[in-house]
Amino acid sequence: MAIKTTMTFTKPSTDITWFEPSDAFKTYNKATYVDTGKRTLVEEIESEDGLSKTFVTIMADSETVKTYTRDSNIQGMLNARDLYCIQNNISLTREQEEV
Repeated sequence: MAIKTTMTFTKPSTDITWFEPSDAFKTYNKATYVDTGKRTLVEEIESEDGLSKTFVTIMADSETVKTYTRDSNIQGMLNARDLYCIQNNISLTREQEEV
C-alpha cells in the first residue's frame, strides 16, 4: 500500500529563506526515486504570509519508505535540512498514512 507523507515547515519570519537541497541531491533523488516511480511530489504549497510551506509526497510502499530513509544520500540531505531548521527556528510537523 502507498504511503502519503505531509510535512509542514513553519518559520518565524519571511526574512529567513527556506532550506534548499543541493543540485546534486536533487539529481540523485530524481533519478533514484522520482523517475522510477518510487516517490511522487503531489503538492508543494506556501502560505499567503510566506511563513509556512507544506509538502505532500507519496511513496510506493512501506518498504520504499524504509529504503529511502536508510539511503545515505537521503540521510545527508535530511541531516543538513534538520540542522538548517534548528539554526533558523523553523519547526516541522510530519504526518504519515497509508493510501
